[in-house]
Amino acid sequence: MSSERSFRGRPVVFGMFAFALLVSFGLWGYWEMHTRPFRALTDELGETFPGSSPRVEGGKAGMHKQTDRVLRIVMRVDYDPLQANSRYQRQQAEILSIASGSGTLMDYDNCEIHLFYQPAELQHQMRSITIPRSEFP
Repeated sequence: MSSERSFRGRPVVFGMFAFALLVSFGLWGYWEMHTRPFRALTDELGETFPGSSPRVEGGKAGMHKQTDRVLRIVMRVDYDPLQANSRYQRQQAEILSIASGSGTLMDYDNCEIHLFYQPAELQHQMRSITIPRSEFP
């Protein structure tokens, strides 16, 4: 006696499509809520620094923890930030000024700026700075 169970094709295919749509809309909604507060700043940084692929995110390490709110900006640069100190300082100041002008910065306790350079087939170079609210422009 076999206990084979058969499924009809149409309901299975319909269920697969419904599941795919549900997952797609869920991911889209999550991404929309996660990036919307920073989209204007990200676009402005991208226009000011073409090819930099800016990524901006913010928040706390844990919502229930007593940690600082951090605005994190990560950008690609076309120079080694560990070697070109004056260029790094100018760009860091300009990024901070743009973030301050967008109104996003004042909602945070710290601003982290990470600039990285990745030459072809070589290890990337990154330079980071954390700026406390007391030093915001």
